[in-house]
Amino acid sequence: MKRTLLPLALLIAVTATGWSAEELPVTGTPRPELAAFDAWMQGFLAEHKIPGASLAIVKDGQLIYARGFGWADRDAKEKVEPESLFRIASVSKPITAVAILKLVDQGKLRLDDKVLDHLKYEPHFEKDGKLDERWKQVTIKHCLTHSGGWDRDKSYDPMFQAIRMAKSMQIELPILPEHIIQFQLGQPLDFAPGERYAYSNFGYSLLGRIIEQVSGQPYHKYVQEEVLKPLGITRARMGGSLIEHRAQDEVRYYEVNNGEAVAVVGPGAGVKKVPIGYGTWRQETLDSHGGWIASAPDVAKFAAAFDFQAPDETRSKLLAVQTVRQMFAPAIKMQLPAGSTVKGDRFYGLGWMIEPVPGDSAVIARHGGALPCTAASLMHFPNGVNLAVLTNLGQSPDGKFLGRQIEPPLTELVQKCFP
Repeated sequence: MKRTLLPLALLIAVTATGWSAEELPVTGTPRPELAAFDAWMQGFLAEHKIPGASLAIVKDGQLIYARGFGWADRDAKEKVEPESLFRIASVSKPITAVAILKLVDQGKLRLDDKVLDHLKYEPHFEKDGKLDERWKQVTIKHCLTHSGGWDRDKSYDPMFQAIRMAKSMQIELPILPEHIIQFQLGQPLDFAPGERYAYSNFGYSLLGRIIEQVSGQPYHKYVQEEVLKPLGITRARMGGSLIEHRAQDEVRYYEVNNGEAVAVVGPGAGVKKVPIGYGTWRQETLDSHGGWIASAPDVAKFAAAFDFQAPDETRSKLLAVQTVRQMFAPAIKMQLPAGSTVKGDRFYGLGWMIEPVPGDSAVIARHGGALPCTAASLMHFPNGVNLAVLTNLGQSPDGKFLGRQIEPPLTELVQKCFP
């Protein structure tokens, strides 16, 4: 009975917003037994006024659902297709983690290696600044588990301080990853490495530079050749910052209330206001923590590559089985935001957010991604289901990021449709 009523309830929600299901284009092959996912996506887009999105599901190594919803370009009336490319924001982190773990499997790195043993940058000191000696204790595992010592809620997110850093370092925009590292080496840590969890984009930027140092290749080239290509994923790439850098088949991005901010890349950098999604950060600088663009099917296929339930012939051999188990094992307890309605503890593994399944040894592994112009979610379930949803708007009309509103209802749908 619940499975029958859920799609109807969501379609009613669509109509209640004034945006009927008939007005929302849907592409891809319908699957009647999975119509609940169609209905939820239509309702979610209508409720939050999202121009476009894509949803893909891989079950036991096979792509069984891939659909596009709404508009890739609202003005040009270009529909989102199942294979449309989106910025995936922090869903880039599990990709980077797998790249690191492959180097570990090959004996080229160890998780307890000190970051500064691999990276040699000259610190930039402000005024009477000096090196915080705790920097010397930061390990690769600390970066993987967001316990390296940087807390954006206590200080700031280093990846989005381009104008401040350029002024302090007396260099021209845009800011590159190496500039950010130099600047941060001159700043104190927010806590001792390994002491606790605090989500850190900067830690994953460091991992990208370590991949470059050890592999001898640019970060994105190594990942494309050694992680994605073996999985048959060939269209994922590093995104561009400006509208003219939009890749073939990439959606256009939108901001709540047509928001603008000062550009840090492109014409007028440091002075001119531009749409938030096009030039207020340098997408390529986000690379290893948030720079990738990909399709929903490819993101779901990536997660499925580490699926113990998949047939042996479809299961990836990128990582050793024991490494995959370690990747999905709880490594550090996460600090949930104030007012969170999540029940039970949540943990971070090696590149994945981990949710233990009550009464079972299995876990649900997931990762979200959030930018003002993008919401992304990747979910890996112990029953062989892997799901990816991507949108070209990152915030609802009230300004709240959409990521936390995507995963709970989709988890419920997976549990209902794949018992």
